[in-house]
Amino acid sequence: MTRPRRHLPGQVVAITRRCFDRTFYLRPDDTMNAIALYVFANAAQTYDIEIHALLVMSNHIHMIITDVKGRRSEFMRDAMCLISKARSRDLDRKDYLWESGSYRETVLLDRDALERKLLYTWLNPAAANLVERAHEWPGAKILPCDWGTSIKIPKPDVYFGRKSPDFAQFTPQPPPGFNASDHDEVTTYFEDLLTGAEDELIATRAREKRRVLGVEKVLKTRPFSKPKTASPRTRITPRFATRNAALLIAAIARHRAFLTAYDHERQRWLKGKKRVEFPCGTVWLRRHAPVKCRDPEGPEPGLASMM
Repeated sequence: MTRPRRHLPGQVVAITRRCFDRTFYLRPDDTMNAIALYVFANAAQTYDIEIHALLVMSNHIHMIITDVKGRRSEFMRDAMCLISKARSRDLDRKDYLWESGSYRETVLLDRDALERKLLYTWLNPAAANLVERAHEWPGAKILPCDWGTSIKIPKPDVYFGRKSPDFAQFTPQPPPGFNASDHDEVTTYFEDLLTGAEDELIATRAREKRRVLGVEKVLKTRPFSKPKTASPRTRITPRFATRNAALLIAAIARHRAFLTAYDHERQRWLKGKKRVEFPCGTVWLRRHAPVKCRDPEGPEPGLASMM
């Protein structure tokens, strides 16, 4: 049995999902881009998810979101299922698209962690020496320039039937914690951060005499191929991100207390005890069984309201 997740309304989260065996099933093309944006737009509207950053690489996805109502597991369940079915139909293939297990997530506990994860997401194709700058990446993406602009995506000409809406529409939002600044200031701030980080990568690449693959070769990559380099050792995805030791220790303590309380109440529930009350943040049982969960005790780091 997998350990329960603790999902609270308002958490700001970095999410990653990888393809099976590192295969380039998500290689950019018009159909793949349309599938990704159409699916994420619909799922974000359904489950009240604010998307701040998105980068669909050839064999994995990065996103930064605010989970307004604590429903990101449902958001990811639906989005990953539909992307898998639609892309598999497009490529005329069967079997798994995603790696085994579930998606990986990291709760961002403060503004510094949020900024670092946003840059990491946007810089993925440049750091991988595929293109020089994020905006050159031909795959589906959401950058600072997309914030506040409504995106309307026609239904892709693959898999989706008559019951699916003809268009999906959503508006990417700037990250929380910048309410005191107007939209243009926030956008400029992050665009400058991104440009500076890209300039550093370009300078490093020049010193080391490395070249980027380039858009043309990216688009020619076969979707059934995979990296020639050896697969890196699996790294444990951190549950929380912050450089503040006190914040991290407190977050880990809260999570451990959640697991302890969850296990205790689950054993009582399985024995048929009455007045069982699961800890706030319980996901699976709250969705699939008529259980009661405690109310939030108050704001905590990692929530949009605390950024």
